[in-house]
Amino acid sequence: MSTLGDSSWRLLRYHHVDGRSKDWAYRRLTDGGLEVCWGRTGQVRRHCRYPAQDGTAVLRRAAEKQGKGYVPLGEAELHDGAFVPIDAPGVTVRPTTHPTPKATPCRLDLSRIAAGEDDFWF
Repeated sequence: MSTLGDSSWRLLRYHHVDGRSKDWAYRRLTDGGLEVCWGRTGQVRRHCRYPAQDGTAVLRRAAEKQGKGYVPLGEAELHDGAFVPIDAPGVTVRPTTHPTPKATPCRLDLSRIAAGEDDFWF
């Protein structure tokens, strides 16, 4: 999937509460087009190329991904289906080998929401 002269990937990663993660990344190609790839972290196999005129749509999609919880991890290289972050001064990348901490369930007393009414539905 790598083409000589193409730029590095801009990597976004989504961390599931159970510790799994998935990657979505894009890069500019030497012909002005863009390439997008995605998949489970370490198993990125799907990709699609877009012409230069679709660049705005790809960048908008990257913003949508961040709105859904994907975290930008900076620049990376793709090697055998796994992204390898490019070291940049002052940038810390969370390793993929450590699971994301599990979310703590919310413990709220909901019985006071409809005080004075039948709480059969609680």
